[in-house]
Amino acid sequence: MSHPHMETAAPTGIGNGGKAKSTRKCTASAATPQEKWARDHPQAVWAHACLRSALNRGLIEREPCEVCGSDEVDGHHDDYDKPMDVRWLCRKHHKAEHMRLKCEAAP
Repeated sequence: MSHPHMETAAPTGIGNGGKAKSTRKCTASAATPQEKWARDHPQAVWAHACLRSALNRGLIEREPCEVCGSDEVDGHHDDYDKPMDVRWLCRKHHKAEHMRLKCEAAP
């Protein structure tokens, strides 16, 4: 049931700090974190695409996680110059491997 005296739209200024016009810039053209990472790591993007293509074509098969045996795995590249040479790790152990590598690289 609609009441003609009730306002249906939000008052002007809600959501932009009460200003008549927002000063925020459009972020539609800004790169997402994934796009920025891809732009900064072309060799990794190439290796991931090669592996994905090989998986889709049946040239390589996923194996269980080398740590826990889980069947839900990601391919981890130790060397992006060898896109078919991957270690199969579940998400938990893949994240742990990247943390280990990040800690080793820290001074």
